Amino acid sequence: MAKLTAKYLQTLKSRVVDSGESKNWLGKDILEIGSEIYGLINNGVNNFPVVNILTGLTEPILEPIKQIAEQLIALPDISILAGLVTLESIYGINKAYNTKLYKGQNLLSYANNIMSRDIPSSDDEYYYVMGISAYNETLNIPLLNSEITNLQSKVGGIQSQAQSTINQFADKFGLNYLQDKITELEGLIAEAGENASNTIKNQLYRLRSFVKKFMGISSSSQSIPIVNYGSFGAIELIIPTATPKLGDVVGVINKLANWFLSMFSIPNQILEVLTHTVTSVVCKAIGSAGAEVSRYLSAGLLQSLPQLVPKIGSATGTLFGGAWAVLMGYAPWIALVAGLILVAFKLSDKKVKFGRLVYLFGTRLSGSPDTGFAGTYDMNEKQMRDYIIDFSKRMLNEAKSTYVKFWAFNVNDDEEVALMFDLTNINEPIEISDKTIQTTTWDSLKHFAEEPF
Repeated sequence: MAKLTAKYLQTLKSRVVDSGESKNWLGKDILEIGSEIYGLINNGVNNFPVVNILTGLTEPILEPIKQIAEQLIALPDISILAGLVTLESIYGINKAYNTKLYKGQNLLSYANNIMSRDIPSSDDEYYYVMGISAYNETLNIPLLNSEITNLQSKVGGIQSQAQSTINQFADKFGLNYLQDKITELEGLIAEAGENASNTIKNQLYRLRSFVKKFMGISSSSQSIPIVNYGSFGAIELIIPTATPKLGDVVGVINKLANWFLSMFSIPNQILEVLTHTVTSVVCKAIGSAGAEVSRYLSAGLLQSLPQLVPKIGSATGTLFGGAWAVLMGYAPWIALVAGLILVAFKLSDKKVKFGRLVYLFGTRLSGSPDTGFAGTYDMNEKQMRDYIIDFSKRMLNEAKSTYVKFWAFNVNDDEEVALMFDLTNINEPIEISDKTIQTTTWDSLKHFAEEPF
């Protein structure tokens, strides 16, 4: 299901810098990472208290919630993925919040224009169908929603804890922090006199400008009131559209995100921001084009709520971190909800289950065939088929040889052929679905493969 590679996830992990005193994204002072989300990206959700509440649900009507929570524990790779992509997405939203692009056209209108576009690939259409299946069937959100008040009472609110984290950012990186840095730099310049470096002078200039620009508005953000939190009246099953746009794909994930977040009694004022943030995380994890538009929607909504965003900045004077601070307050729950949705997608995937292994065999009139082997990561049917063709083209280009036959196999965990192609003419792939031919051909070639069976 997820399209992010292990290499990319390792890249994301490398962006988390542990200085000993704190954990920071890209090592930047103001992009501090909370302890709960840090624990999640290393160990999954096992130690996240709310997950124990969800797995302890006993009401039959809430069984779907219990099941996906249990699966999230059993599949730590999904929760670690969700945690890392949450950090990446929050960073992206903070960048979008600070952007100087789209002058004269705010982020919300820019994002809404993108959503009216056709979906860029069949992958998005595939996830649209799967999202509806998760909403209507796997979870049956309209039925679950009849117990939302009961669920909220079991889970409890998170607003006080989230606001405490936001306030800590304001206290640690607010005006006093920046003024201390300015005083420190002024002292260094005074001490160095004419020998003061341009680097220090430029940093001082940036910090002074930063304080003048951002701190003159308000020195502190307002707390988000806990009253009027998100809840639903009666909701209906989603009726799919025949020709979905990108906005339809985003909309389905948005509905799932909004409902799950409502479990935590989050104030309406911030709920929509968090909904788009979760949607961005899920879209990024599955490879949907909706990730970008959701980041812009989240950032645009935050721009419309400046009173909720703390005025904080980096010691270099180059980075405003208000959006990061707000979203970091909710980061553990953003990652948790994204993980639950990814599990629901996985359970809603009714396509044929493929194996991880792809084998290629180029046969000649005599001698051993040329072979190719690859391991794949959690692909859906469309992704697997595309990968096999792409991998085959690469092998043919590198081999620069003509084969009597060129076969491609996807083999599942039971050592059975899940997919087989005759790619002798790579431009006209022929899928072999006859089980007898699949088995006979595979048995005649598999001993040439380098990997043991």
